[in-house]
Amino acid sequence: MNTSNITGLQHIGMPVKNIDNTIRFYEGLGFSVIHRTATPEGVPVIFLKLGSCVLECWQDDNTVGKAGAIDHIALDAVNIDELYEDVKNAGYPITTNGIESLPFWEKGIRFFKTEGPDGESIEFCEICR
Repeated sequence: MNTSNITGLQHIGMPVKNIDNTIRFYEGLGFSVIHRTATPEGVPVIFLKLGSCVLECWQDDNTVGKAGAIDHIALDAVNIDELYEDVKNAGYPITTNGIESLPFWEKGIRFFKTEGPDGESIEFCEICR
């Protein structure tokens, strides 16, 4: 197989209960709506982008919250202490015990998580340098 034709991660797709709630939530984290459309059946679809991370969200009550292989979405972060305070003060629920750390990479990582409007786990992760 010619793997040079695979250039990287394009987007992460996830069903949501309410497109408007999803837009408000992710815009609060700095994402922007880059495209709005609908399926041929009329199901609303949006693409949200922050840096190189793109989320595709479509409204589908039937699959929201179903178990799957993806545990969380991690967003690259800097100044994790400041970001933690900003996220907490903005009213987002913190689902970890504050800022946690793990011995990943050379000098470890520091991270915390919040929960999106449909229960998706969102991690803010800073690689220690």
